[in-house]
Amino acid sequence: MSSLIPCLSISVLSDSLIQYSSGTIPVSATELNLKQTLLGGQSFRWCEQSPNEFVGVLHSYIVRLQYENEELHFKFYVHKDTNSLLNECDREKESASTLHKYFQLSVKLEDLFEQWCKSDERFRNKQIPTGIRVLDQDPLENLICFICSSNNNVQRITKMIKTLSEIYGKEIGTLNGTTYYQFPTIDELDQPELEKDLRKLNFGYRARYIHKAVQYLKHTINDPSYFNRLKSSSVQDARNELLKIMGVGRKVADCVLLMSLGKQDVVPVDTHIHSIAVTYYGQRKNSQLSMSNYNNISSFFQQLWQPYAGWAQAAAFSNELRSPTSQTTSVKRSKMTNHCKFIKYETEIKES
Repeated sequence: MSSLIPCLSISVLSDSLIQYSSGTIPVSATELNLKQTLLGGQSFRWCEQSPNEFVGVLHSYIVRLQYENEELHFKFYVHKDTNSLLNECDREKESASTLHKYFQLSVKLEDLFEQWCKSDERFRNKQIPTGIRVLDQDPLENLICFICSSNNNVQRITKMIKTLSEIYGKEIGTLNGTTYYQFPTIDELDQPELEKDLRKLNFGYRARYIHKAVQYLKHTINDPSYFNRLKSSSVQDARNELLKIMGVGRKVADCVLLMSLGKQDVVPVDTHIHSIAVTYYGQRKNSQLSMSNYNNISSFFQQLWQPYAGWAQAAAFSNELRSPTSQTTSVKRSKMTNHCKFIKYETEIKES
């Protein structure tokens, strides 16, 4: 059946931007739900430019993606001054490899769903959709994104990360009237006035945490292999290291562990997962998401959703995040209140 939407519509490029590669990756719909994966609260660099067509930034590339007819269509763009000795065929292979890694396509989601269906009737009854994958993201970018996520929403986090990249990152180029920037490096963020400047940009208290995180990584750790070392460490050891960073509490640390450090069984808990645990799984309702019931809920889901419990969490979270309503307005207000209490609790723990 032919599509009514042409794959990857015509692009208007600025003089500084060139097309680097294009191609397709065969992948079934049960293995990749592109929209819910990209816009499901994991990454904040993607937007839906037109129906079923997404544009975002990966490393030094602007990337356009569209899923159609069991294929992931892609185009990569780079700044014209980017040096590459690869021919067209090799550039396509390199780009496909980048997407394979980013979407972790070596993980067979259908096999995981088969296991989750055996242990969880919500998966078995198709109340949680398949195709939602955990993205393998750059650790520094992911860390800063989730520091920004405290007491925040996806739209505002996306705006903050866009602003951070525009001010401190390198310009890639302009595509269809929008200029895109790389996420800044630790050296680019290491500015003496970073906190002050970010406060002027309405980052609020997060400005201090971002500044302190950058200073800690640049001047206290000062090790380019830091995140790679955490990848090879145990979950608990890696978590303990991340918790040394001001502004990083348990949820932020767990998001980095899952989405950047390959700890696939880690289950981050926020108000959405807390609500799911209480509403559907009989977990005890608490007015405040304390560290104790955080541990209980995370451990419960790790046992229920093994293997790769973090992937099941991503599916449940994305599904909850994108539901038209969260039951009632009062429930929404209750969730926000609980979330604020938990953020306050995490802050107190970090600064005590």
